Amino acid sequence: MKKYKKITKNQLTLSIINCCVFVLVYFVFFYELNILCKYGRVGKITNILFGCLVFFIVWLIMLVTRLVKRPKNTLAEEEEKGEEYSRIKNKFTLIAVILAICVTGFYGTKIYHSGTKYNGKLAWYLEELKNKRLANFQHDNIYKDGIEGIIQDVNEKVHMPKKLYMVNNFTMKFDSNGKILSLDTFLYGKNDKGQLQTYLISYDRNKSDKIIIYLNGYAKPDYNKDKLLEPFFTLMKKAPLKKTVSNWSEKAYSINYHGRKSFSSNVIYLDSKGKIIENSDMNYKMVGYTLSVFVPEKLNEYQPVRYSLIEGANKEIVEPYNEENSHEETNSSEKFYLSKKVGYRLEVVAAAAGSRSYALEKTTDRVNWTTINQDPFNGDIGIASGITFLDSKLGFLGLSFSGGSRGELYRTNDGGISYKKVDFTSIKKDASFDLPTMPYKKGGKLYVLIGKGSDGDKTKELYQSTDEGVTWKYIKDVP
Repeated sequence: MKKYKKITKNQLTLSIINCCVFVLVYFVFFYELNILCKYGRVGKITNILFGCLVFFIVWLIMLVTRLVKRPKNTLAEEEEKGEEYSRIKNKFTLIAVILAICVTGFYGTKIYHSGTKYNGKLAWYLEELKNKRLANFQHDNIYKDGIEGIIQDVNEKVHMPKKLYMVNNFTMKFDSNGKILSLDTFLYGKNDKGQLQTYLISYDRNKSDKIIIYLNGYAKPDYNKDKLLEPFFTLMKKAPLKKTVSNWSEKAYSINYHGRKSFSSNVIYLDSKGKIIENSDMNYKMVGYTLSVFVPEKLNEYQPVRYSLIEGANKEIVEPYNEENSHEETNSSEKFYLSKKVGYRLEVVAAAAGSRSYALEKTTDRVNWTTINQDPFNGDIGIASGITFLDSKLGFLGLSFSGGSRGELYRTNDGGISYKKVDFTSIKKDASFDLPTMPYKKGGKLYVLIGKGSDGDKTKELYQSTDEGVTWKYIKDVP
């Protein structure tokens, strides 16, 4: 009897240790899985997860083996069993089950959260799985294949409508032989059922030989004919692109199709047959579908050349120009006018996966724009959430991420030539307030409201600066 009780006690001890180890490994597995889904740190985490899975498999095999090989006890042996040990074992087993359920519920909720609203790496993975397409890039020479070649390759993977509009611009980089090095554009149109379809298209030869297409992106479709893509095809056929870039003797060149737009300098006006239209009367502004050709990062060294398609369907848009009948432009999240003529705007230079990179441009006559900062956000990408200048030197930019759920504020004190990120981390009262608005000046001091973004309520925190935005301090909550 004593021997049997000793055996039973040893079995109980092993069972308790088994339960504790199982719960510990189960916790580690879900903890690391949550980190993986949230941040996507693959290396070390995947090794830990693999080790946990091996443990679960071995544990399951041992459990099944014990159940199969366990001898059937006689009634007398059953009576001899230590009832107290059995109760203790059952309690520990129940505790282990409850802990496992709690771990599953707690981290399961976190993992689910990481898979929604771009709250984690899992959400981006699911988004790509659903909307990302890869197309073989066969027609990759801009001289030989034109824009039609790109559209043809994309249509091999996704069927796009014939009538397409741009959200912003169509940018492309190519070498002296016409080989396309990169391209970015965001297109939309109506499918056969009249439903909106969007296509975020990008290509980078240094990263992949495939064209990347993201479907079902966010766009504000106004179907403005100024942003039609089709005139781009005609422009590329009629504009002497190869001859233009041959004058620069560089390794890479860029083109930017703006849609219908006006420029007052370095513009060559073309009719539908490719003939040059003279515009000697400077009292007139000619507006057409415009293509800019330039050397990237050498805008100060080489003046961009622009080709504008005027004839045909666009002939009626030639109009008298003077300040009285020019259309006043209002400030927005991507454009700000400091005075009647001086303005700043953020121009999209690349787009991918719902995020964009920008260049900062300036105008002193509301017509001609010059790039003054190729990368004002210092490598960060997202969606511009605001731009403002309080004087000719001091200004701020906003960049939002994760669908507008959070963002950053950037400050310049040299008129936009350089920007630095404003750090609110150390002074925040509540970390959930993470989407700053544009600062404003009142009584010689600067103020900024920081909200919770698209994933929070409308409450904001008010901060104040007495040194032109270098440092800030919390003032109060604003409903």
